[in-house]
Amino acid sequence: MQTHVFEHRGYEIAVQPEQNAYGAWQAKVSVRHADSPEAEFRLETIQPEWLTQEEAVRDGIEWGTRFVDRKLEESHDLM
Repeated sequence: MQTHVFEHRGYEIAVQPEQNAYGAWQAKVSVRHADSPEAEFRLETIQPEWLTQEEAVRDGIEWGTRFVDRKLEESHDLM
């Protein structure tokens, strides 16, 4: 499957949609700082299932952007 890569606030969000044995779509999501070669986070928990690949990609992007926003808000609160 194709990996969809998006930048958000200096982070790269990679979403890889996969179809399970039942025909439902899920998204594997990884997030890394744009300057780092290593992923900071890979979602490995049970996720929602979607009827289409596009819905899974959209959900992965939304999840990744929320993760980045929370991470940046937390680091700002520590200053």
